[in-house]
Amino acid sequence: MKQLCCYNEYFEKFPYICSVNLNIGHMLKLRGLISLYLLSFSLISLIAQESNNSITSGGWTLGAGKVSVYDEYLSPLVYTGTLYRFDYGSMRFVSPDNNNISIQKTLMVSSGLTNNPSLSNSIFYFSLRPGLGFHYHFRPMKDLKVMLGGTWDLFFASKYNFNNGNNPYSADLSTHLNASAMAQYLLKIKNFPIMFRYSAQTPLIGEMFVPEYGASYYEMFTLHHMGDALHFASVNNFLAFKSSFTADFMFRSWILRLAYYHDYQKNQANYLHFETLQNVFSIGTVVNFSFFDRGKRKAPSSYNDINQ
Repeated sequence: MKQLCCYNEYFEKFPYICSVNLNIGHMLKLRGLISLYLLSFSLISLIAQESNNSITSGGWTLGAGKVSVYDEYLSPLVYTGTLYRFDYGSMRFVSPDNNNISIQKTLMVSSGLTNNPSLSNSIFYFSLRPGLGFHYHFRPMKDLKVMLGGTWDLFFASKYNFNNGNNPYSADLSTHLNASAMAQYLLKIKNFPIMFRYSAQTPLIGEMFVPEYGASYYEMFTLHHMGDALHFASVNNFLAFKSSFTADFMFRSWILRLAYYHDYQKNQANYLHFETLQNVFSIGTVVNFSFFDRGKRKAPSSYNDINQ
């Protein structure tokens, strides 16, 4: 076993030695996590295929807002800037005969340029989060639905520090099972319908990648010096809260969606702390659609409508 000494003035109060193991088991763990990501993408695509005779509600939004990034691997400062974000989400019932359990798939892509408080340095930020979820629908009163369930998501974020010559790049990689809740209410103003929906998610358990302080990505991925980079994630070292509020204005031939997204994430491992906050206002549209036997037969008179 070999060791790589890591020293930085910022950690003078917490001196330690980064143990860099040449044990192939660490690389196998990382490859297993990457394989899980690839398998997850395939499962999400397979499970989330649209069902015949069941109305699917799909929404697309594009917006801009603010992002703050705190990454001790790159800098001890908080970087803030403008963020551009794309969101897609769809929901349908699991089968034409079931109007209580729905399947949901989501995708979030964001990108922005952040700056430190003195504007002397910048970090480019990019993130990607696909997800899949299931919810049970409760209908306590007319036009109101409450949905409770769980989601499974994959998260990847890429951060590049323009003025850091030693370790300019940092990546977030994690997967989680989340508790999820939604509330939906249909309001009619003089026969003009507006659909309001609020959703919230928080992670319960998962797995995350966090490099050791001072260990370069070249050492980890080229020399296979992984060290203690893979961690079990739970409420003790990974806190997050993702929420959204949308309003769908249902015109005669199209639907306008206005949305607000609030994503907060904080995690720590290997004496490193990471924190990200996104606040985004978006605008987009919603399409309700269904597939029926690829046109071989006429469509039935009734569908299992996710909006009901």
